[in-house]
Amino acid sequence: MFRNARRIYPTLRSLLLGAVVASGVTVATSAIVGCGGDENDPLTHVKKLSDPATRVPAVSRLVQFFEDAMTKDSKDRNGPNVKPLLDKIVEPMSQICANGDLDEKTQSKVVKFLSDARDLRGAPCLIKTLKDYKPDSTEEDVRAAARGVGPMKAKEAAGPLFEAFSKLRHSKPKASLITRDVHDALLELAEPSWEGDCVKKIEVPIADRKDINVLKDQFYWQITCAEILGQLKSAKAVQPLVKIVLSPTKADAQATAIYALIKIGKPSIEPTVKLLQGGDADLVKYAKEEYLLANKGEDGKVPEAATKQADTAYVAPAALILGSIGREEAVQPMIDAIAKADDTGKVVIARELLKLPTSEPALKAVQGVYEKTSITMTIPPGVGARDQLLETMGYLFDANLVPWMVKNALDAKGEDADLEPMRAATLLTAMKLMKADQIPEVDKLFNSKINGPDGKPSTLGKGYEKEYKMATELLKECGDKLDCYYGKLADPNSHVGDKQFIGMKSAYMVGVLGGDAARPKLVELLPKITNAAGKFISVQVIDRRSAKGDAAIAGQLQKMVDEAEATKDSNKIAAVNPFKTVIYRLNARGQ
Repeated sequence: MFRNARRIYPTLRSLLLGAVVASGVTVATSAIVGCGGDENDPLTHVKKLSDPATRVPAVSRLVQFFEDAMTKDSKDRNGPNVKPLLDKIVEPMSQICANGDLDEKTQSKVVKFLSDARDLRGAPCLIKTLKDYKPDSTEEDVRAAARGVGPMKAKEAAGPLFEAFSKLRHSKPKASLITRDVHDALLELAEPSWEGDCVKKIEVPIADRKDINVLKDQFYWQITCAEILGQLKSAKAVQPLVKIVLSPTKADAQATAIYALIKIGKPSIEPTVKLLQGGDADLVKYAKEEYLLANKGEDGKVPEAATKQADTAYVAPAALILGSIGREEAVQPMIDAIAKADDTGKVVIARELLKLPTSEPALKAVQGVYEKTSITMTIPPGVGARDQLLETMGYLFDANLVPWMVKNALDAKGEDADLEPMRAATLLTAMKLMKADQIPEVDKLFNSKINGPDGKPSTLGKGYEKEYKMATELLKECGDKLDCYYGKLADPNSHVGDKQFIGMKSAYMVGVLGGDAARPKLVELLPKITNAAGKFISVQVIDRRSAKGDAAIAGQLQKMVDEAEATKDSNKIAAVNPFKTVIYRLNARGQ
C-alpha cells in the first residue's frame, strides 16, 4: 500500500506542478490581454494611433470597424452601430491626418474613410487635403475630400475647395477624372464669398478656340462659376453672364449662362431689355466684335454677309434670354423690338415672345410675323422659321389657333417640296391642339392632296393615320370632359408602345381645357406618366399656366428631380431634366 502511495506521489506532484504552471501561463496570458486591450474594442486601436509602430495597422482596423458597421446598418451613418463608432474614432483619425503623421498610402485611406463618414468632426483632415493639392499627384485624395465636404456642408472648407478648383486643369488626364466631384462639391456649398472670383473667371476672353487645352480649362472654370453665380442669384453677374451669351466663341457655356440668368430672375430683366432695345452701347459693341471674331476666315477676313449681320448680333441673344426667363415685364419691349428687327430677328423674337405670359397683343404680333415669313426661310441653326414658330405656338395650349393654322397652311403658295413639310408641321400641331368640334376643320388639312414618295397621288395625312385616329377617337370619347383626360394620363397603357400618342394628346387637352387649376393635378399625376414626352408636355402646361410663378410647385418638381438623380438611373434622370428650366422659371416669375 505504501509502495503504491510512493508511486502515486510523484505522479500527483507532477500533475499539481503542471497545474500550477498551466495556471501561471493562464495568468500571464490574461495579463498580456489586459495590457494590449480588447482587440474588438475600437478604443484599443485608437490608443495605438499615437505609436508610430502600431499606427498603420490601427488605421486599417478602425476603417474595417467602420465598413462592418455600415454593412450592419445598411449604410445608415446614424445607425445604432455606425453612430457610436464614429463618436469614438472620427476625431482621432482626423487629428493624425491633419498633423501629417502618416505615409501617403495610409493618409489616403484615412481621407477616404473621413469622406465616407460624412462627419463634420473629420473636416480638418479633408480641408488639409484640399489645401495640400499637388497637381498630377494627389488627385484621388482631393476627389475623396470633395465628396466629403460637399454633402457635409463644411463651410470652413469653402476657401480651400475653391483654391483646389482654381488649380484644376480639366485638360490634364488625372485632373479630368476628378473635376466632376469638385464641381459637385462647389455647387453643394455655393459660398457667397466666391462671387467676386467667379465673376472674374467668367469674364476671361477666349481668343482662340483652336487651343483645345485652354478651351477645356476655361470652359470647366467658366461653366462651373456660371452655375455657382446662378445659385447665388448674383445680380453682379448679370452683365458678365449676358456677355457669355453674346459671344459665339463661348457657345459651350451659353446654355449654362442662360440657366444662371433665369435663376437670378428679375435683376436680369432690365439690363437685357436695354440691350434688346440697343440702349447698352458697350454690350452692342461687344456683341459685334465677338460676332466678327467668330466669323473671321483663315485669311483673317470676315465675309460681307457676316459683317452686315454683326450690327444686330445682340438682338437674338437678348430675346433668347428674356424668353427663357419668362417674366411678363419683357412682353411689351419684345413686341416693340419686332418692328425694328431684320427678318431673322423678327422670327427669333416672336419665338421667344411665345414663351412669355400670353397676351392678345403679343399673339397678334407673332401671328403677323408668321404670316409674313417665307415658307423657305431658315433661322440658326438651320431650322425652318415657320416650323419653329408653329412648335412654340403649340405650347400656348390654345385651341383657338387651330382654324388660323389650318387656313394659313392651305392658303400658302409655293413649290410642293416646300409646302408639304410646312403643312405636315401644321397638321401635327393642329392635331395636338384641336378639340372635338374642330375635327372637321383639321380634316381638310389631313385630307389635302399631295404626291406621295412614290410619285403617286396621296394625302398629307397618310403618314399620320395612326396618330390621327387615336387623337380623333380620344376626342370623341372624352369631348371637353377634363376628368376623362386626367384618367387617360393616369392610365399606364397611355404611355407605352403604339398608344403613347394617347398620353401626349391627353396632356395637351389638359393644357387646352384645364387652365391654372390644372397645375396641382398635373403635379400629382407626373409620377404616373412614364413616357418622357408625356412628362415634358405636362410640365409645359404647368409652366404656361403659371404666369405669376409658383414657388410651392417649383419645390414639388425639384423634389422629383432630386429623387430621380438619387437613383443614378440615366433614363429617370433624362425624363425629369426638362423640369429644371420650368423650376427656374416658376421661381423667377415669383420674385
